[in-house]
Amino acid sequence: MMLKKLMKNPAFLMGFMFLISMFAVSLIYYMGWGDEVPKLDLVKDEEGDFLSPPYSPVEYPPLGTDNFNRNIFLLIIVGAKYTIGAALVIMLCRVLPSVLIGLVLHFYLKPFRRIIDHIVDAANYFPPTLLSFLLLNWMLLDGPLYNPEGFPYDFTDKTVFYLVILIVISLPSLTLLFANEYDRIMGQEFIDSAKVLGATKRHYIRNHIRPFILPQILLVSIREFMIIMLLIAHLGVLNIYIGGSSLEVDLFDNPFLASLSHEWSGLLGGWWQFLWTTYPWISFIPVVFFTLTILSAKLMLIGATQVVETMVESSKDDLSAEETQTRYLKDKEMFQLVKEAKREGASKGQCL
Repeated sequence: MMLKKLMKNPAFLMGFMFLISMFAVSLIYYMGWGDEVPKLDLVKDEEGDFLSPPYSPVEYPPLGTDNFNRNIFLLIIVGAKYTIGAALVIMLCRVLPSVLIGLVLHFYLKPFRRIIDHIVDAANYFPPTLLSFLLLNWMLLDGPLYNPEGFPYDFTDKTVFYLVILIVISLPSLTLLFANEYDRIMGQEFIDSAKVLGATKRHYIRNHIRPFILPQILLVSIREFMIIMLLIAHLGVLNIYIGGSSLEVDLFDNPFLASLSHEWSGLLGGWWQFLWTTYPWISFIPVVFFTLTILSAKLMLIGATQVVETMVESSKDDLSAEETQTRYLKDKEMFQLVKEAKREGASKGQCL
């Protein structure tokens, strides 16, 4: 029901189609050609003279080449699945455990709730980008850079470590967010009626909490995806890449810290230096794709919010109609309804 309404919402559909298209195209390229992006041959101008790379989007459309003379468009396509995929994995592993831990915190850890709230609120003042950098710096940057032969971890190990750190740093605040939402739901008037009837915790979760919390999970998930994309971009500027990096030499014989997976934060961190050169467009390309991805998620959030608000309004209308009918029945005298039923039956008999 809700999924159909989301797919009919133009804002949600536009954002969803952009994200799924980028991810699908990246997977198709991987299945057909792997993650290899070959270096291009030199390009000639109209007079037949060779042009020196990197090439601008005008000289080599659609996005030009980088300092290794590789097609930037293919690099963006290859890195899309790692960037968007990592953000989705982190989002799911943040939100779903927080929903469950929030239930435990609400029902079983109420005596410790005040202490937990104070600790989490205090920890929220520490910038997540700086915390992530401090925890990831040795594993993804200093370790393989200064001791490449003796470094024991490979690409998979570094990727998993990256994901785990970005998941763990936000679990406490998200857990507290859902616990507060459970407090709000359990403070509604209809909960008192369920308590009088002897409802169990399982009944509360299935019949009272679940209908309210599912739309909130969707909205929180989309918002977390946007926050994670920003965090990944910030870490890229600090040379913390998904899966790590390697030191290579580019066309200009300069040492260059290249991403192993070509994901967008690695492209952003590696190409940031070109902002102050004669090739500034290279720096802005990953920024543009990060921005488009975040804007697509924002469109999804706007569309999902509209759908949720519409569903809430319709449920309120249904509830008000039921309340009106209930009040009407309560205002009647004890036998007045029976009398009206008899009158209707008599009138039908006369008609026959």
